[in-house]
Amino acid sequence: MSDALLPVSLAERLDGSPDLVSVRQIADAVGVAVVTVRKWVATGTWPVSVEKIGREWVYPRPAIEEWLRAHEAGRLDAGDLGSDPDEMLTTRQIAERTGYRQSTVSSYFSLYGPTSSDPFPPADAVGRRRAGDVQAWFSRRRTRSGARAAAPKPGKTKRAPIARDVIDVHGIAQATGKSLDEAKTLMRRRSLAAMQLQDKVGRSRVWPRKELLAELRRLDRLEHEPAPPPRKAPRVDRRWLAGSPKSATEIAEHYGVTISAVMKRIERARSSGDPDRQPPEPIDASVRVKRYNPAAFDRFWQGDAAAK
Repeated sequence: MSDALLPVSLAERLDGSPDLVSVRQIADAVGVAVVTVRKWVATGTWPVSVEKIGREWVYPRPAIEEWLRAHEAGRLDAGDLGSDPDEMLTTRQIAERTGYRQSTVSSYFSLYGPTSSDPFPPADAVGRRRAGDVQAWFSRRRTRSGARAAAPKPGKTKRAPIARDVIDVHGIAQATGKSLDEAKTLMRRRSLAAMQLQDKVGRSRVWPRKELLAELRRLDRLEHEPAPPPRKAPRVDRRWLAGSPKSATEIAEHYGVTISAVMKRIERARSSGDPDRQPPEPIDASVRVKRYNPAAFDRFWQGDAAAK
C-alpha cells in the first residue's frame, strides 16, 4: 500500500503546526469543528494552556499530539463485539469486549457527541447500544491497514424498541396463562406472527405490547393483562456524592446528558433569579476547568428538575 493511501492519525495532522497552538488552529489542522475541540478542552484531561495570545489560550503542540494519540479510538477486528449485531450492549460490556477502559468508552459519548460528523451510536432507554452500530462506528476509526471508511448518512442508525412498549414471549406466556412452549406455539399463528417486530431487545424477539394484547383479547386468549415493566427509580450513588469535586464533563456523564444540557440548566437557573433554584458555585472559580461539589450539585440538579 502506498503512503498516500495510509490513514493519517489526528496527532499526525498537527505536523507543521506552530509549537504553541490555539483551539482554532487545532480544529483546522485536525479537521474537526471548533466546538468539538472546545468539548475536548472541557473534559478535564486536556493539556494545560501555557499562555494567552490575544483572546485565545494556546497549548504546547507535543502535549496535544500525545492527548490525541491517547484518546483517538482505534479500529476493531470483525467479531470483537459478538456474532449478533442486534445484541444490545451496556457501556461495561462494550469496554470488556473491546479491551478499552470503561471510562474511555464513556468519554466517546461526549467526544463524539450528536454534533460530531460521525457521532457515537445512541443508547436506548436503559443506556444500551446495538452491537452492530458500535462495531461499525469503531471500524470507521483510524486503522493502520486502510483508509477510514465514509460515515453513514444521518438517520440510518437503528434504535432499539423501548422495553415498556414491547412484550416478549415470557410476557405473553404470563398474559395467556400458558407455558413457555405453549406460548411459542401460539405465536406461530399467522395473525400473531405477522405482528412480530424486526428489532429485538437484547436477544429476545418482541411484539408491540398494546397491539398484541388487544389482538389476544379479541381472540379470547388473554387470561390477565400484565403490567408494563416499572420505571427504574434514580439510583443514589453515595460514593459519587461523597467524592472529589466534579467537572461539567463528569457531571454530564453521571446524569446521562450532554455537557451542553448541564451548562444550559446552570444558565437558566441563574437567569431565573429564583434563590431556591441557584446552582452551586464552583470550588475554584479562577481555574479554567470549573469543578463542583457533587452533593451540592445533585441537590441543585434534582430540585431544578422537580421545579420544571
